[in-house]
Amino acid sequence: SNPVPPKIDSDWARNPVDQFVLRRLTEAGMEPSKRADRRTLIRRATMSLTGLMPTYSEVQQFVADDSPDAWSKLIDRLLASPHYGERWARHW
Repeated sequence: SNPVPPKIDSDWARNPVDQFVLRRLTEAGMEPSKRADRRTLIRRATMSLTGLMPTYSEVQQFVADDSPDAWSKLIDRLLASPHYGERWARHW
């Protein structure tokens, strides 16, 4: 059977996995990291998925995109990039 997420009153825990993570952090006397800014987010996503740094214009476009689906659009674009396939094909 699946474990039941702990009941934690927190704005940080947005889903059941977050509740498990927050419980362990609390038990260890730690707190979650602060939310990353948009420049950091695009850098992390681009490096993780393609192995490359985002260009200046890619960063500027993402930072300026205040639409609710900006993150989803970024991830979709990165997954459709040939650089994604090149990076991850090496692991197979």
